[in-house]
Amino acid sequence: MTETLEHLPLTDRQRAIYDHIVEHRRLRGYSPTVRELADAFCMRSPNGMKQHLELIKRKGYLTWEPNMARTLRPVEVTDGE
Repeated sequence: MTETLEHLPLTDRQRAIYDHIVEHRRLRGYSPTVRELADAFCMRSPNGMKQHLELIKRKGYLTWEPNMARTLRPVEVTDGE
């Protein structure tokens, strides 16, 4: 599952998650955890959120450091998104 999806647009749900991360970083100066994101989007498990984050990353909109908390970093994309 390493196929690149770069330059594909985000779904509405992915866009909402991405925007939430951007706003959280703007207000607090650091990224939310996966669990905090799952809670914010009423998901019962962080695994569902992790899948969303993986797709957002594969589309080129997000990066993070593996095995480290609060390292989600939005990537500025200027393709009309």
